[in-house]
Amino acid sequence: MSDRLPRESRAERLARETHINVLVAAGRFTDELEQLCRAEGISHPQYVALWALCLAEDPDAGIPISAVADGLLNRASDTTRLVDRLERSGLAERLPNPGDRRGVLVRATAKGHDAFARVTPRLRAFHRAQWSQLTADEVTELNELLRKVLWSPN
Repeated sequence: MSDRLPRESRAERLARETHINVLVAAGRFTDELEQLCRAEGISHPQYVALWALCLAEDPDAGIPISAVADGLLNRASDTTRLVDRLERSGLAERLPNPGDRRGVLVRATAKGHDAFARVTPRLRAFHRAQWSQLTADEVTELNELLRKVLWSPN
């Protein structure tokens, strides 16, 4: 009796190759995003948090830390530490929450808005370049296919 697995089917091979390509692309894109942000003195997670803070409905009023967490791409439990780092860097500040005495709001400082404004054009150019080998229709199709895989119930 042999312990060898049967040969991989064409569908299994295609699924495995697609999975690997998605992982390689995600890793490469994440590394490049991190480099772009680091060139401006912030990390990519800090940029994503600044995105939530700077583009809030009322950025001067601030948003709850839970709203910062909702904006993060990876739902890490260290949102409080991320806000701590933003605050230590002078990029964000905590404010009392007038609607909840137990909670605080977070808002970007002028320095945080400046960092966000410096990085954003570079990230926009990166996003244009990363898909430049595809037509607009192909990018739309890729986006729809990824959305279907990521958000459809299994």
